[in-house]
Amino acid sequence: MDANTLLRCGLLASLIASSGAIANDNIVVLQLGTAFSNEKLDIHIADAKYHHMFWRWGDSGCQFGLGARAGVLKVEDEETARLGGGARIECQWGNWVAWIPGDVLWLEQHEFGKLGHNHKDYGGPFQFSTGLGLGYALTSNWLIGYQYEHMSNAYMYDHNPGLDSHTLHIEYRF
Repeated sequence: MDANTLLRCGLLASLIASSGAIANDNIVVLQLGTAFSNEKLDIHIADAKYHHMFWRWGDSGCQFGLGARAGVLKVEDEETARLGGGARIECQWGNWVAWIPGDVLWLEQHEFGKLGHNHKDYGGPFQFSTGLGLGYALTSNWLIGYQYEHMSNAYMYDHNPGLDSHTLHIEYRF
């Protein structure tokens, strides 16, 4: 390892370990959503999420964390478990909070309905989910907001239809 690499590693380690970079927020989220109308099927999601925000960018109001989620995906009359985890980056300005989540998901079942009638095939059990959210902090602990979410398998399988959904986002911070 050369001196420049050692210096960069040392600077990065000191930035991460500095007291200004350590965050300690825990977030519990309830997320309820429905698919965009172009799906032409009755599709709903309900997820519970937990995020531990552990890294902050100084006094910017922005932070980063990791978390897990568990929920249900319902397509017409069939439902399946949706489990996963990933990262979240967020920034807060006054009472407004914007966030970008990114998760890897596992679906217990990925094919719904019968071919030719209310059929939806997500291609396989592993999916990726990303989104964009905006919320308003009602108190220091409670936030309510909206999140757009996109789920797809990123062409890991032959079939990659994706799912775009609107979600109501309710979170508690402690």
